[in-house]
Amino acid sequence: MSRYPVTVKSELQTDENAVIGFDPPLRTYFLQAFPDEATDACALWLGGFLEEYPSLESIIDAARCEGL
Repeated sequence: MSRYPVTVKSELQTDENAVIGFDPPLRTYFLQAFPDEATDACALWLGGFLEEYPSLESIIDAARCEGL
């Protein structure tokens, strides 16, 4: 699994420690951002299902649809 740090911005907040990467077993790109300090669960988590985002362009489009 590859993981790269990125900055993700929404209208209300910025996460300078967000992560984007590729998960080979699921054959999908993923994006995680805005973790909850108490639970460590991410408010934004894209790409958790098999072949959900097969290209980098597809996950970027999905993030834009989320307002990012």
